[in-house]
Amino acid sequence: MSGGVDSSVAAALLVEEGYRVFGVTMKLWCYAETPAASRSCCSLSAIENARSVAARIGIPHYVVDLEDRFDKEVVRPFCLEYARGRTPNPCVVCNSEIKFKALMDRVISMGADFLATGHYALLTETEGGTFSLGRAADKSKDQSYVLWGIQKSRLSKIVFPLGGSRKEVVRTIASRLELASVGALESQDACFVQSGSCSEFVVHRLADMGTDISPGPVVDIDGVKLGKHRGLVHFTIGQRRGLGISSSGRRYVVALRPESNTVVLGEKSHLLAREFVCSNLNWLNCSRCRFPLKAFVQIRYTHRPAEAIVEEIAVDRLRVRFIREQSAITPGQSAVFYDGDYVLGGGVVEAVSR
Repeated sequence: MSGGVDSSVAAALLVEEGYRVFGVTMKLWCYAETPAASRSCCSLSAIENARSVAARIGIPHYVVDLEDRFDKEVVRPFCLEYARGRTPNPCVVCNSEIKFKALMDRVISMGADFLATGHYALLTETEGGTFSLGRAADKSKDQSYVLWGIQKSRLSKIVFPLGGSRKEVVRTIASRLELASVGALESQDACFVQSGSCSEFVVHRLADMGTDISPGPVVDIDGVKLGKHRGLVHFTIGQRRGLGISSSGRRYVVALRPESNTVVLGEKSHLLAREFVCSNLNWLNCSRCRFPLKAFVQIRYTHRPAEAIVEEIAVDRLRVRFIREQSAITPGQSAVFYDGDYVLGGGVVEAVSR
């Protein structure tokens, strides 16, 4: 229970269905040092909201301290990836390593048979008794993209009570039950960024870790120097604001080259590419996977999946070639493979060919 409306209603629905339920909220941050942001799922107010909702629906509530694990598995790798000129997705790692691994193991040791969350996604049991992950009924809120990293063996222990619901119905249920979380804000992606920009957080955290951020050149696609940047952590592929370069036309970050600490700017058309290499693979429905594989591939949370051919080029390494060019394919982001509404699996974008 994150203290938000989704996990609160998920718990309430399970109680109404007759399950024996207890609520758990993860403590992921040291509140004495820095309060978490109001839109964070790991703030002190979020814990209070969750406790209030648990009391309202008549279930026990516990706080599970996973601060050290969260820092080691999510925050530190996130910052180090930015230092390498990549743009990671912390929600994917939090789901696979914290919620559906560390937290799941903890609640099972506490006597639970299943871990239920407020995610918008569907789990379907196949004839062979295995489970498939699929898109939620409310496609506008679907979160299957950030769940691809969950171990397949753990799917049978997960319940998504909201998978078949629409968001407006969830809020209506929260109002009917007079839950404290009914007016809670949607949580942000990088919940551990308390204030300021993400890059400022990364800079300060890297300094604490003893990693320096160095300035470097800004060039155009022909290699002509346009200026100097403060560090790769301040940029991501597709960015067009805050470039520190004056120009008569719009320029975009089209590449980050950590080996030379260089930011490359170009026109919007230079963001287009068809092919990339993907690694760190996790397959959730291997029975559907025969290479070369035709699949719809989603390369960021807001990206509309596009048709592609997926080829295996090495162990834990794929080449993905879109039928049509896509914009801003970004190293560090997740690539998720779909067969219709079913998640086949996913991986991390390593290198883009233009």
